Amino acid sequence: MRAWVFHGKTDIRLEDLPEPAPGPGEVAVRIAYNGICGSDLHEYLHGPLFIPVHEAHPVTGHVGPLTLGHEASGKVSAIGEGVDDVVVGQRVALEPIFRRPGDDERYNLDAAFYGLMTPGFLADTAVVRRSAVHPLPDGVSLQAGALTEPMAVAWHAAARTGLTAGHIAVVFGGGPIGIGTALSLRARGVDRVLVVEPSPDRRAVLERLGLASADPGADAFPGQLRSFVGDGANAVVDAAGVPDAVTAGIQALGPQGRLVVVAAHLAPVPIATNQLLMAERSITGSMGYHNDFPDVLRQLAAGAFPMDGWVQTIPFERLIAEGFEQLRSGRAVKVLVEVAGE
Repeated sequence: MRAWVFHGKTDIRLEDLPEPAPGPGEVAVRIAYNGICGSDLHEYLHGPLFIPVHEAHPVTGHVGPLTLGHEASGKVSAIGEGVDDVVVGQRVALEPIFRRPGDDERYNLDAAFYGLMTPGFLADTAVVRRSAVHPLPDGVSLQAGALTEPMAVAWHAAARTGLTAGHIAVVFGGGPIGIGTALSLRARGVDRVLVVEPSPDRRAVLERLGLASADPGADAFPGQLRSFVGDGANAVVDAAGVPDAVTAGIQALGPQGRLVVVAAHLAPVPIATNQLLMAERSITGSMGYHNDFPDVLRQLAAGAFPMDGWVQTIPFERLIAEGFEQLRSGRAVKVLVEVAGE
């Protein structure tokens, strides 16, 4: 089978690998679409960061070159012994956490992921544990199903804000997770959401999705932000992963407001702790997802995550030129790789 295999920084190769077969408790899935994540781009540009190229991963045992991809949909192609609640041909989305036995209460914390710590989904076929398989609702396409994973990250971050109708939120970062978080907050009844994003192209996408946006580089930005939040936002989500988002985010919070960090930072970020202390503000993390896939699939079926204008599909063979390089240049927002398609 075809597979895109990570060997090192800017070294991802299209290879022919043996077709995998499911063992007990496993399911083989013929991949339809796989999205490119920001973590994939970081590995391509700066890796290996999380991929265990030089020594075995303590949870998965994998070491060496690794098939990328962890945002996928597809059709069940084979079933291992002991799996009796999915059928061959069933349309599914894949939750790419490599579960440890007995860790259901916090399986998203310090998690190992398919496509980063064990072979992933940028291949014709992937074998996963049954826990990774979520049937797609009727009306949700395989293309939309490949968005389940990043939208689950966003849905979890929105949940971590604790906000409901009538609250005010600011999201820093207008990439896929920032867009998904703003849409998730809207689906939860929070209709006052501002997305802070420097790219004019991404702000145009946000406008088409009916989301308010602001340019942090504009002279008018401080006044625009103050006008939007009034006495302060109830929550701010850092989906940008840059220090300025944390600094400005804390300043935008009102009393007892909460900053939710969902973006990974590549370096430590200085924090003025007195700004937290004096107004009882707090900072919390949001790691992946925990039992969020069913909610996201229902929201996809309800149309909460429209794809038009920010999601594009590329051929499998064009992963580097039309996927990673487009994302690196900022010409794309979200890229899905068509493997087998619909």
